[in-house]
Amino acid sequence: MYSWMARILKSLSPLRSMAIEDLKTRDWVLLPGTLCTGDVFSGFLDTLGIPAERRVPVRLRLPEVESYAGVLGIVADSAVLCGFSLGAIVAAHHADGLSAARMVLFGLNPFPDDPAKAAGRRNLERDVLAEGGASALSLRLPPLGGPDPDGARDTVLSMADVASEDIEAHTALALTRSGALGALSRSRSPVFVMTGSHDDMAQVSQGQAGADAAPFGRFRDIPDLGHYALLEDPVACAQAFLELEDEVP
Repeated sequence: MYSWMARILKSLSPLRSMAIEDLKTRDWVLLPGTLCTGDVFSGFLDTLGIPAERRVPVRLRLPEVESYAGVLGIVADSAVLCGFSLGAIVAAHHADGLSAARMVLFGLNPFPDDPAKAAGRRNLERDVLAEGGASALSLRLPPLGGPDPDGARDTVLSMADVASEDIEAHTALALTRSGALGALSRSRSPVFVMTGSHDDMAQVSQGQAGADAAPFGRFRDIPDLGHYALLEDPVACAQAFLELEDEVP
């Protein structure tokens, strides 16, 4: 499915190719977003050739950002920490306490939650508990782009059903988080932030601010994709990652 990306990987410069091969030997700690599972990263990781046994999903079941310091401190040391949306927020809040090989953050909003969103978050939580994740999310999904938007939508809704039992923790995390810019400013790892150019849930300017805050931060906006860029076009996301990787000294 992603054969052209395999050809790109083979054509990399020796130094860049060595870096990618090194990252393939490390664990990839995966922090998914609200009503998501680790499957949100699957196409992206498949394209990069990350072995299945190196993928370590972390379920967001704790309601406070600070509660993840212990588990991330154990599993993310020298690993690649990869977060999407709410998972990217959790990762960013711990950027100053981790020795990750890379921090790869999709759809990041590093600012405190907008109080105007509180009612909508509570309404989603209520509907998920009453109807299930897919039913509650189906009418709330933003437009999806990429080569197969219907397939991406099906995956989002399937994940929502699986992750629906964690909605109370997801809601609490979103509502109570503080800003992550301070933690990012003290980070010691390369921080890659990627945002779909049409993302209205975590805007390009927010992702850029997160990358700018990190001493070794880099940013890419991915053209014509939205908040679920990872599912909309995993190949484009992998290409953006490789471009950022090429900029690491």
